[in-house]
Amino acid sequence: MQQLFSLFLSWIMMFLSLFGINLGGGTAQPAENAPFTPAYGLEQTIAYGSADTQNLDLYLPSGKAQTGLILFLHGGAWVTGSKESYSYDARTWRNRGYATATMNYRFLGNGVLFSEELDDITAALNAIVQTAQYNGITLTKAVFVGISAGGHLALLYAYTKAAEAPVRLAAVISSSAPTDFTDPAFIRSSDMVQSVITNIGLDPNLVASALESGLAEAFIPMLRNISPAKLVTSATVPTLMAHGMQDTIVPYSNAQRLDAALTGAGVRHDFVSFPNAGHALTGDPVNTARFQTLFAQYIAAFLT
Repeated sequence: MQQLFSLFLSWIMMFLSLFGINLGGGTAQPAENAPFTPAYGLEQTIAYGSADTQNLDLYLPSGKAQTGLILFLHGGAWVTGSKESYSYDARTWRNRGYATATMNYRFLGNGVLFSEELDDITAALNAIVQTAQYNGITLTKAVFVGISAGGHLALLYAYTKAAEAPVRLAAVISSSAPTDFTDPAFIRSSDMVQSVITNIGLDPNLVASALESGLAEAFIPMLRNISPAKLVTSATVPTLMAHGMQDTIVPYSNAQRLDAALTGAGVRHDFVSFPNAGHALTGDPVNTARFQTLFAQYIAAFLT
């Protein structure tokens, strides 16, 4: 039994290292960012680091001396996806008078961990703030918007690293986001997590069974560090969340866990359930309209 547990624990350490967590004292070293020089222009693509994916599209409104920022983070299981998926939304909200940006970030693997992806957000925000200032615009506050893995990163940053941001983070809006890596249903049912675990030689069912049986007590505290639902406090920023009850990629139970944590901490939030929708939140026009209305209300309330 002890030998089996030791083997299992070694597998878990491999899993945790992929997510920027280890059970020892070492930490992953962040990649160096290339020097950044702001440029003049209300619409431009900016490289905020030296990696191919360390870039963003920035849209600044004309005739504004100060405004709020909406930062969009794309989905793609932390290993794929593109800032272009939010280009329409970014231009739409820029035309309503807000500064907007849609960013790429480094993907997990090859030494890149969750911690590096969060560092990318800080670097991107620094580039955005500097460029806005160069163009005569002061950014007063920010709202993060993300879907799926991008929603997870938006929540994780907002709940743990907001103090490092060069602009005050006022709220976060997430759709179909992973929020709790200690949820056995997430590991058992999620193609997103199962693919990651399988690719490093682990059995997803074994990991889920360990969570359910209590054998995983040694690493559950580590998994909590990447689980927004476990990081909520009374000081957590207001949160708007949406999730499909038919989601087979990130189970609905993940959203329920975040909703319960926010409710318990007394944090202002809204939770829009999509009973007839999956991960993409399609096929539920009534709740799509409700979410869009709340989205606009959050932007007006927290960026005005």
